[in-house]
Amino acid sequence: MKMFVILSHKLSEIQIQEINQRFKIDDIVYLPDSLQKIWSNIPASGEWQEDFLREIKNWLSKQLKKGDKLIVQGEFGATFCLVQWLKKRGYVVYYATTERKVIEEQLKDGTIRTNRIFQHVNFREYPAG
Repeated sequence: MKMFVILSHKLSEIQIQEINQRFKIDDIVYLPDSLQKIWSNIPASGEWQEDFLREIKNWLSKQLKKGDKLIVQGEFGATFCLVQWLKKRGYVVYYATTERKVIEEQLKDGTIRTNRIFQHVNFREYPAG
């Protein structure tokens, strides 16, 4: 069984450990570079175009086998459309949950510097809706 990763970044070591322990995955598969570039650069302006995901869907259609799982997160509209498309085809799709820690530091000039640290908690299955 494979875990396909559709994210704008690589998984962290903690995320990889959870995948291996929880899902008993044989292989973690990332998008090829050309498709990763598409996923990471969905246009922010203009209306949604179904064509944005055409190449990614074509590739997934050829790669996915029964029992494979996916992690999908990214631009909101693209994520919504891809998750719906995958679930209609019977695949289980997950997203990562995180805890956010905020550290504020008051500087000598009176301004405040804010650091946000996001820490992986677990993977959660997208609900049926």
